[in-house]
Amino acid sequence: MRGILIGSLALLALAPCARAATVIVNVGGSAGLVFSPQTVTIQPGDKVTFINKGGYHNAVADNGVFRCAQGCDGDGHGGSGTASRNNWIASVTFTQPGTIGYFCEIHGSPGNGMYGTIIVAAPQPPIAAPGLRGMFALLLAGVLVLLAGLRLRRNRDISS
Repeated sequence: MRGILIGSLALLALAPCARAATVIVNVGGSAGLVFSPQTVTIQPGDKVTFINKGGYHNAVADNGVFRCAQGCDGDGHGGSGTASRNNWIASVTFTQPGTIGYFCEIHGSPGNGMYGTIIVAAPQPPIAAPGLRGMFALLLAGVLVLLAGLRLRRNRDISS
């Protein structure tokens, strides 16, 4: 029974925490004039990292919110979204739900040629974590289960 109490306390201590994910999109290379995968679905707060695998490419949002190659235009780090043959890596974090089309300025246009789509899903409602009152109720329930188990064990020992 002590194990039940310890397990209950461990579950309370290990409350789930949300973490942003990073999704990799390969650009060009041996796969040809493509973004791979062409369509990705992410959650708000997730990051898409474009990696040029070879060729003269960039990644430009249809609506102009990003233009990336050796970094991204306006990223504050001196990055440039101008297409480049160099190996490059550029990341964009998406915070709002919606669908964002993108393309390579050299080999595509919105929805044609070398293009892709990022779907930022609507956020899922958070799992309600128990407040202080709820945590106290769970702890109390664990203690009551432990006491009931001890009493049952004691009664078995007495009747034997």
